[in-house]
Amino acid sequence: MSTVLHEIDQALASFDATRGRPVAIELGERKYTQLILDVAHLHQAGGDLTTNTGRPLAYRGLEILRDELNVDRVRVI
Repeated sequence: MSTVLHEIDQALASFDATRGRPVAIELGERKYTQLILDVAHLHQAGGDLTTNTGRPLAYRGLEILRDELNVDRVRVI
């Protein structure tokens, strides 16, 4: 699994479920770009991930938002 996908998984695991269902993942610009590249590479290489407009299907119900000010941040909303 790519570093970015691992970071997203960790952020989702630590999300406080009492606040409701997570609706978005906010990624820094570089992480957002790396996520698209990682998923495209895994899909092309025949990996387990499939894509839905450049996102892993596991995150289809979540929006992925770009945060251009905090380029290395992963935040679940």
